[in-house]
Amino acid sequence: MSDSQHLTPNNVTPTMVLSDTDANVMEVPEFPARNGPQRLVAAATPQPKRRQKVKLEPGHSPLDWARLKSSGKNLRGVTELKRYTLDEVREHRTQDDAWTVLNGKVYNMSAYVNFHPGGVKDVMRIAGRDGTKLFMMTHSWVNYEFMLDACLVGFLTAE
Repeated sequence: MSDSQHLTPNNVTPTMVLSDTDANVMEVPEFPARNGPQRLVAAATPQPKRRQKVKLEPGHSPLDWARLKSSGKNLRGVTELKRYTLDEVREHRTQDDAWTVLNGKVYNMSAYVNFHPGGVKDVMRIAGRDGTKLFMMTHSWVNYEFMLDACLVGFLTAE
């Protein structure tokens, strides 16, 4: 067989050989080593639970949320910002009336519930309570103050 017959797409097996200037083959160390401590630690570390993806209904994308926020519609459900106790926030824990506290600010998430990428169930975990700890554990990089600015109803106050 000629060299051109060996180089057809069906017969080509890609290989890579490292060599120095004297054409000596070099052994390249593998990192992390197959039985090294880094791999052993990685194998023993519990991996996070895979998240469940939720299919959002048509009209509930992040762009649709941005459009709704800028529409001028009252998403707060209140006429003025006030101070609320945690007991008052607890009264709002249904899907149609879902409030939460994030870092001392009270938000009416009722309009946002169906837009949440994790689904309604995830948002309802913090409805009617201070959701700061759970939110920070799962969404610390999210700018909720901008995302929920149209939903701010007030500030948490001591009982």
